[in-house]
Amino acid sequence: MKLYRISTSEYVDDISGTGAKLYGGRWNFKGTPLLYCSENTSLAILEILVHFDGLTVPQNLELLELELDKDQIQSFSISKFNRIRKLRDAEYKFKEAGQEWIYSSKSLAIKVPSIITTNEFNVLINPKHKNFTTLKKKKKKKLDLDERLFKIKSGS
Repeated sequence: MKLYRISTSEYVDDISGTGAKLYGGRWNFKGTPLLYCSENTSLAILEILVHFDGLTVPQNLELLELELDKDQIQSFSISKFNRIRKLRDAEYKFKEAGQEWIYSSKSLAIKVPSIITTNEFNVLINPKHKNFTTLKKKKKKKLDLDERLFKIKSGS
């Protein structure tokens, strides 16, 4: 299965999950490495756009294509995802669910709905899993995004 990750050129080859370890993410607490990927490039773009302020267009983004055997990926329950999403402490509960999966070591990766659009999926990869070396880097290329994606729109 092809997976996609976007990062600055400085960090695009780092698939160790260090960024998520340093800052935490939706599915992991700070201190736990986790590699966030998407099933397609458009979702990977949306996932990074939500983190930009609209004032700066990043100039050095790259797209890394990875490949992982589908047998290494488990799926997170959609009904459980929807239950968590409605909770007041959803942010904490998603992290808790991610941590539970990471430390169970049952699978190398888990497919989870995107919070941006639940019709598409991200794939989280555990860099500490015994099968991590089966994850393959396939190719990378510079990512040029249309500047209109970064413009702040004001309501009329």
